[in-house]
Formats: sequence, structure tokens, C-alpha cells
Amino acid sequence: MQDKLKVYGELGLGSRLKRLSDLMMREIQIVYDACQIDFDPYLFPVFKMIIEYDRVTTTDIQEALQYTQPAITQAIKKLTDKKLISYKIDKQDKRKKIFQLTKKGVALQLEVLPLWGVIDQQVKWLTEGAANSLTSHLNFFEDQLKVKSLSDRILEHYIKIKQ
Repeated sequence: MQDKLKVYGELGLGSRLKRLSDLMMREIQIVYDACQIDFDPYLFPVFKMIIEYDRVTTTDIQEALQYTQPAITQAIKKLTDKKLISYKIDKQDKRKKIFQLTKKGVALQLEVLPLWGVIDQQVKWLTEGAANSLTSHLNFFEDQLKVKSLSDRILEHYIKIKQ
């Protein structure tokens, strides 16, 4: 059957982007599972912010990622439950929590950095190109994922660098 979201063109753009986002999250989870890494791809942006800034507040994360407060709170709770981050109370403002990586979080960071490099490389390959519109480029992106899944592309290259 014909892909109706493609047929709908720009009218279906939001739905196509959501579908592609969901597909990418599932594919990255397959990669984490195959590499035996206990991590949720939805937690990536918040975890990466804490890595980059060493110590960060929920307000810092919210301003940088432009996520809602409940989304940040949920991600922080999951990262805390996994013992990847911890917090200290700000000495100047007792209402603020300052989040940082735990030893387990640092270990995970070191483990995933090479994998994130491969993920970045493969997604760049899929997203670079000369297209006259976003929908044309989405066609290319989705067609390439039908040829070979994102998880297969990533794992193929990741295995090469691990050898």
C-alpha cells in the first residue's frame, strides 16, 4: 500500500517527522541493547547536557533544550533512579538542585562516546544531501532506512571500530 503521509506532502510533515523520530528512537534502543548498554535514547539530551556542563540545574537544562519542566523532571528522575546522576543543594539558593554525573554516569559516558560518534556519523550520512525541499529529503531518508535499518548501519560501523 502507498505511504499516504508521503502523498500528503507538506500537510503530513508533522506526522512524518513524528514517525521518523519514533523510528529513530526504536533503532537507537536496538543499538544500545545489542551493545548491552543500559540506556534510554530519550534520556540522551538531558544526560548530554549534564556531561557538557558538569554541574547543571533544571533551569539550565530547560533553557538550553527548550523542554517542558515536567519532561526534564521525568528525565532527571530516570537518570537518578539509574544512579547515573546525583544532585547537591545550591549553597546560595537552597531551592536549587545542581546535577552532576555519578561514577556510574562517568563510566557510561566513556562507554557510549565512541558509539555516539558512530550514531552521529550515520545520521549525518542519512541527513546530508541536496534536496529542493524537506519532504524530498525525508523521502530519501526514509527510502535509505528501508534499504538498511539505522541500527544495522550503526552496529556495522561500531563493530569495525571496536575491533
